[in-house]
Amino acid sequence: MILDFKVSERPTHGIIFREALACLAWGAFYPLGIRKSERKTKRKAEQRTVVFIHGYLANPASFYPLSVYLRSCGHPQPLHFHYQAKDGIEQAARELREFLRRRVRGGRIDLVCHSLGGVIGRVYLQELGGSRRVDRCITLGTPHAVTYNSYWVNTRVGRELRPDSELMRRLNAGRAARVRFTDIVGGADNIVIPRVFASHAPDTVHIPDVGHVGLLFSPKVFFEVARRLGPDQAER
Repeated sequence: MILDFKVSERPTHGIIFREALACLAWGAFYPLGIRKSERKTKRKAEQRTVVFIHGYLANPASFYPLSVYLRSCGHPQPLHFHYQAKDGIEQAARELREFLRRRVRGGRIDLVCHSLGGVIGRVYLQELGGSRRVDRCITLGTPHAVTYNSYWVNTRVGRELRPDSELMRRLNAGRAARVRFTDIVGGADNIVIPRVFASHAPDTVHIPDVGHVGLLFSPKVFFEVARRLGPDQAER
């Protein structure tokens, strides 16, 4: 028997309404992420770079609100990694490795990932040597232990996120050495089912009444991410 997080006690219609608003906001931001950026960091050994990895069928604009918030908290140079999911998770992880090699020119890296982006980040960290460059990985609504909703997605990625997936079996048989994970779970997530599958790290933050897309716009999520990326967390 799988013990899931406690079900929200708020009215269902209110939760659905807030998630619908988040989806509308997500759609409004989407066109802003179509233009490709070639921005790189400075060549500097003493720097920290936050790299955002968006979710399935999304683009870098998904993280624009959180990016603006982090800039206001003193993270001046976030980068946004963009990938096409059609070639599968492992190919996207290889593209991430190349992106970081070319764009982050010195210093240490922190990853902030939404949904499928967290699985891509884990492949990079666990199987492609990424743990040598990355200190922290924060995931929002990532199906770490697969998701039963993947049976509705008849694509390569959908098959890779199912319980019988060889890729997910490999990932969950190990961990990325030295990387500190934080998993933020939306208590009303309707994509990662059961919701407890969005948690694989001891540092798990459960935010009730927030849906899968709502995680990208939640002030509580912003606060938790910024707190873990703060300078007092760098050496912990």
